[in-house]
Amino acid sequence: MSKTIFITGGSGYIGAVIIEYAVAQGYSVTALSRSESSDSKLRALGANPVRGDIKSLDVLTAEASKADIVINMADAIASDFNISQDERWATNYAANNALAAGVKGTNKPLIITSGAMTAQPHPEDEETDEKSPGWPEGHIYARGFESNKQTYLDQGVRVAYVRLAPYVYGRGGSGVRLYMDSFAPRGKGFFIKPGTALTTTVHVEDAARLYLILAEKAVAGESYNATSETDIQQKQISEAICETLGFPCEELDVEEVKAKMGMFLAIFMTAKCRSSNKKAREQLGWSVQAEKGILEEIRSGSYVDVAKAMKKQAK
Repeated sequence: MSKTIFITGGSGYIGAVIIEYAVAQGYSVTALSRSESSDSKLRALGANPVRGDIKSLDVLTAEASKADIVINMADAIASDFNISQDERWATNYAANNALAAGVKGTNKPLIITSGAMTAQPHPEDEETDEKSPGWPEGHIYARGFESNKQTYLDQGVRVAYVRLAPYVYGRGGSGVRLYMDSFAPRGKGFFIKPGTALTTTVHVEDAARLYLILAEKAVAGESYNATSETDIQQKQISEAICETLGFPCEELDVEEVKAKMGMFLAIFMTAKCRSSNKKAREQLGWSVQAEKGILEEIRSGSYVDVAKAMKKQAK
């Protein structure tokens, strides 16, 4: 009998790839779904949709209790970038607590999505790892998905965390696509000057494979960076997108971006992050298999067709 996975955020960018790979590997997948359109997408991927969202706490606990493996891809900010940090974390923590309640004491893995920017950048711009210091209280990244880890461990929950790179890319989606959608109506793109902060990337397919490795190998309390390149300048991403769209790329001041587009984007586009994947490679046997890095993918990969479609629609 195949193992069962319950996943939140399964109709999203990364979640859909996880489901695709999980079904191909013989898992039976149940996925949280907020709408009929999500139902259709999930069924097409081979998953069984269950109606609810991350505020449907009873549904989360019930479905988690039925599954052999639980994967949480959901984040309240995904549906509302203007949500307050207090509301965001209150919603996310409640969802994680509900999932944990469904698996506590069972030794079933609960895999929670975290972020590589949980760690502060190294003061000398060296790579960081999963043991690097986090942010002080009050910083936007201080309250992360791993804050309740000890509580879960005390409850006998086999919780593990995937720290996604700031830029997950590939298959024409994610943050790169959001930038393209933002740049297109303006006819030009931008970066926040000076734009030289180094950031970290990972291909969506490599990230999906790490989740499924953890489905079998999760060690309680451990975190793993899902990262690949660690030497990409923030402005290089915007410049590559503009090149592919045929747009100019302007420099903007951080205060201008804060005023027009919000604090979250301004901090994200100026953040330093160089997160090593050594732990995942050495302890789990995970490897980076992407054929193209993010800049090449933007210029000659899946985002070329996205740009062509945008140009055609604009005519």
